[in-house]
Amino acid sequence: MKPVTLSILFLSFFIHLSFAGDKYIWPEFSNPAIPDSLKSEDAIYFENRITVDFMMDYETSVVYFKRIKLLSKKGIENFINHDLFQFNNGTITLKKARIIKPDGSIKELTDENIKETFIDNKNKYESDYYKRIQFIFPNLEVGDVIDVVYQIDYKSYSLSHCIYLEDDLYSLNSRLSLRNFSNFELTVYPSKNLSNYVVTDKNSSPTFYWNIQGVKKNSQNEFSAHRADASKVAYTLWMPNETFSYDLVYSKDYDRYHMNTGFKKAGKAFDDSGILNPELGPIENLNAIIHFFETDFEWNEDEDMPESINAADCYWKRIIDAKMFFRLIQQYLDENDITYHVGFTRNLNEGVFEHGFVALYQLDYRYLIIENIIGEKHFLFGPTSKSRFYYLDEIPAACEGNQSILFTGNRDKVATSAVLLPQSDFNENKHTATIVLKTGHLSDSTLVINRRDSFSGQHSVFFRNPSSSYRFKIMNVSDTILKPSEVKYIYPYPVSFKQEDTVSTYFSNFDENLYSFNAEKLIPNFIFFEGETKEPTADYSIIPFSKQQKYSIYIESPASIKIADKITSLVKTNSVGSVKTEIIQTDANKIKINYEIKLEKRILSNETESNEYLELVKEWGNIVIKKWILQEG
Repeated sequence: MKPVTLSILFLSFFIHLSFAGDKYIWPEFSNPAIPDSLKSEDAIYFENRITVDFMMDYETSVVYFKRIKLLSKKGIENFINHDLFQFNNGTITLKKARIIKPDGSIKELTDENIKETFIDNKNKYESDYYKRIQFIFPNLEVGDVIDVVYQIDYKSYSLSHCIYLEDDLYSLNSRLSLRNFSNFELTVYPSKNLSNYVVTDKNSSPTFYWNIQGVKKNSQNEFSAHRADASKVAYTLWMPNETFSYDLVYSKDYDRYHMNTGFKKAGKAFDDSGILNPELGPIENLNAIIHFFETDFEWNEDEDMPESINAADCYWKRIIDAKMFFRLIQQYLDENDITYHVGFTRNLNEGVFEHGFVALYQLDYRYLIIENIIGEKHFLFGPTSKSRFYYLDEIPAACEGNQSILFTGNRDKVATSAVLLPQSDFNENKHTATIVLKTGHLSDSTLVINRRDSFSGQHSVFFRNPSSSYRFKIMNVSDTILKPSEVKYIYPYPVSFKQEDTVSTYFSNFDENLYSFNAEKLIPNFIFFEGETKEPTADYSIIPFSKQQKYSIYIESPASIKIADKITSLVKTNSVGSVKTEIIQTDANKIKINYEIKLEKRILSNETESNEYLELVKEWGNIVIKKWILQEG
């Protein structure tokens, strides 16, 4: 088989079938013995299969068949309603289901039990659902078997993808098949325990299929990641007589990103826009350019924008995307004779990168390694959306420590090497803050806040370059005093700053002398990033790694104050880390309150650790909103 490329399709099983329209021949039913180790499960797959057909007319047809044995009342609750969602980019052309009772009787669902509902909103993956299909199974009982089959047709090929075998239930038998009716040639790259497969060539349609017994379950969601040892098959469709190699990958990348931008000098355009600091060198000015793109440009939402579009036109129209970003940045680097190399890695949520195996599906993240005049190397990742710009040496959390591939050389002669991306240092990535609240009396309507913050660490996205105030806003730090000229334009940290502000009181009164203090507006009340799910339940999960966040708040008053709360500390500790707060009387006129999050891991390697992380998140929420009771003398 030839070497190849890829991109990603989520798949998991197969069945030989024949149907026309809604005519479908159900596979023969058998009732296999259930291993003792699985009898405590709520439900299992007897069969979990998929067929992927690459059709002649540049369409892809995917047929799913699931045969599910219900083993408990909870299993029944989970499958009384079995929902499918039809996305805009695919059409469900077959949908059928039936119930097989323990006595062998069969009830096929009618149209009354298969409901279609149009929905106009976004799900947590930001994909528009426009149709919801519900299979409603009446009178289910423990011991029943339900069969579900559906077909999704796509008006295109996914030329290169990776297929993981695991699904949300244990499977006694999983079958995966890829059949090629197209004019392209199909190559597959099985890995792990999928190396044994069958190849047939019936009626000039090559077919690859795998029959795997006893497949693990692997629930997936937005927060979770595929295990490094998960079973998978990578495939590619390629033109006849074309040999895919790293040289070809790089030459295509070169053609896409080294084309004429429409500027004679991109640096002059940046300078004319007033964003370059003449006292800084070209590398040091990169963060100012990125900040300009992040704050003054609109994100390009046009997926059909032609490759030949002039980057200069996009620049003056203030439109940016990853393609325009890299074209403009690379021209700027070329103009300043700065050495850089192109690298590729992938989001660990989608599985590990495997060097030596040309697979476009692996190339989720394109980045640059930029060398200064003394040979020091800096990383530069391109933006992935309007709210996901990365500054110099910022690495997406889900890529930290991941393997990647680096291309060196020119368009026609390239060398490749494996590179490990840096990972957050266990002793770095800390945010400490000292906050002093000075008030005449607790009943005052305003008070003065003096604040000192210090950030250390290099690669965690959580500690953004402060020239962008967004991260400080969500961490409840005033951005009124933060100016780009006051911060470092080049990593690594530490970065420190201080501020003074007059704000409304953080105290509410119970009676004339008794008050409560709530720090919710002064410190973050979250650990997650915006958009992340709060349900990590997979085999391993990747979290933006901040080693420690510690906030010390001092309340100072000219009148004597004291702690009226009987409980003076809250602590939660487990294998993932700890969260805690404590209140301390330092003298008659001063009270100190400490808040701390400390994480010991950035990759949660099992479901127990995921659940313990959720415990910390929940307890941190309780800590942040805790109202300490104070008494004014």
